[in-house]
Amino acid sequence: MKKSLLELYGLAVCFFTVACFVIVLGIAAWNLISIVAPGFTLGAHEWEKHQTDQNFRDSLLADHRYGPDKDTYRPPEGEALTTERERSYAMSIRSHAREALQSLIQNCIILGIDIVLFLIHWGIAARARQTSS
Repeated sequence: MKKSLLELYGLAVCFFTVACFVIVLGIAAWNLISIVAPGFTLGAHEWEKHQTDQNFRDSLLADHRYGPDKDTYRPPEGEALTTERERSYAMSIRSHAREALQSLIQNCIILGIDIVLFLIHWGIAARARQTSS
């Protein structure tokens, strides 16, 4: 059962498209989880800074450490700090979910291209196998 060069080419491309498909499918699954449960997949730093008012206050001070208002900036305190922390956390969650949706759409485009390339090259390999037999 001797294979032609064209059949080997078609099968090699199919092999790599399957590998690409598996990798992108894993990334797409993570993005889907990020859309459904963005609080779970939010980065550790972003999550940690929103857990307590003190963490959030420290983060605000760090953000303004080198700015033009470094000597005059005073973070909110008390209830205003809690409100700002909760608002910031909600915004971080929305932003994270939106980014995951954008990435999932990119993944779907890649998967679509991958499937088309696989089908074309599977056809090439099948035709080459038929003509060589």
